[in-house]
Amino acid sequence: MARAFKSGIRGYTAHLEAEERRLLRSLFADVIQLLGGALPEGAETRDSVLNRPEDSEQPEQSEQPDESTQQGPADTASTGESSQDIDATFWDLVGQSSGLEPLPDRSDPAVAALLPPGRSGDDAQSGSQEFRDLAEDAIRADKIQDLQLAWAALQPRHLVLDTPTAQAFARALNQVRLVLATRLEITTEDDARKIAGVNSLDRAESVESYMALLYNFSSWLLDTLMVALMHGERG
Repeated sequence: MARAFKSGIRGYTAHLEAEERRLLRSLFADVIQLLGGALPEGAETRDSVLNRPEDSEQPEQSEQPDESTQQGPADTASTGESSQDIDATFWDLVGQSSGLEPLPDRSDPAVAALLPPGRSGDDAQSGSQEFRDLAEDAIRADKIQDLQLAWAALQPRHLVLDTPTAQAFARALNQVRLVLATRLEITTEDDARKIAGVNSLDRAESVESYMALLYNFSSWLLDTLMVALMHGERG
């Protein structure tokens, strides 16, 4: 059974069963894929859950956290080169790699939610496409780094995080929650309340209700981590 995050001498700790850790790792890996990042070696994904609803199939169900403990378990330039190709060439010249692939689907609402436009209107039209692409890549890289750190933190049996890793873990959880909210079309608190009752596996009878279970679980875990971080800051 999942137990909430707490702050202490060792840092920020939480208890997650092996299946809960595996579930979260697969969700982090799914969002890394959405952002065009490289998956950690050995990563499993649950893209049948985080894909768009029309592409989803019922995921294989497995044991989830019980109810008593938590609340549920590229545009092409005239030269023919894409901006990602140009960016990759730059990083190759300076002896580094951006580590980013083109976004799998820019029309995906979840990608749009993860990478909202930084500017709009006339400002967006006047800015150079190259600058916007580089700025977006920097944001993607930061998000992917958080997700990879969170994925790695779930490898050991005991979840113990220092402050920087806990903050990255919180940001990664929020990204997962944002994707799930987009898939479930949650835009208001009322929308979230409608699915709040899906907090155990026996209530997840469809792909949508299973996503609701994952949303509630990730929201609960994120809330406990944010409370622990606030307590830690107060000393």
